[in-house]
Amino acid sequence: MNKAKRENLLGYEIKIIPDKESGYFAVRFPDFPNIVTGGYDLREAIKNGQEALDLTIETMEEYKIPLPKPKMRFSGQFNVRVPKDLHRELVRKAEEEGVSLNALVTYLLSQSVKMEKAA
Repeated sequence: MNKAKRENLLGYEIKIIPDKESGYFAVRFPDFPNIVTGGYDLREAIKNGQEALDLTIETMEEYKIPLPKPKMRFSGQFNVRVPKDLHRELVRKAEEEGVSLNALVTYLLSQSVKMEKAA
C-alpha cells in the first residue's frame, strides 16, 4: 500500500473495547463491520487492528471493491441547545472566570468525561 493511500486511512474510526474480566482488548472499525480482532494488551490490540485493516483494504483493492468513506468526521464543533437559564448561568460563570463561554463549556465537559472515566 503506498503512502498516499496509507494517509487516507487516518479517517477511519477505531474502537477499542476493554474487557476487565479477561484483560482482552477488542478492536472494531465501524466502517468495516466484518473486522473483529484484538489482543491481551493495548499494544497488541492496536497492532492486530492495523494488520486486519491493512489486509481488508488490500483485499478490497485487489477485488476492486470500493473502500467506504469514513462515517465519522470530527471537526471539533457541534451545536447544543440548552435552556435559556442555563445559558445565562454559563455566560455569567464565564465572565466571572474571565474566559470565553466556549472555553468554559469545553472545560466543564472535559471534567465531566474525566470524572465518568474515573468512576
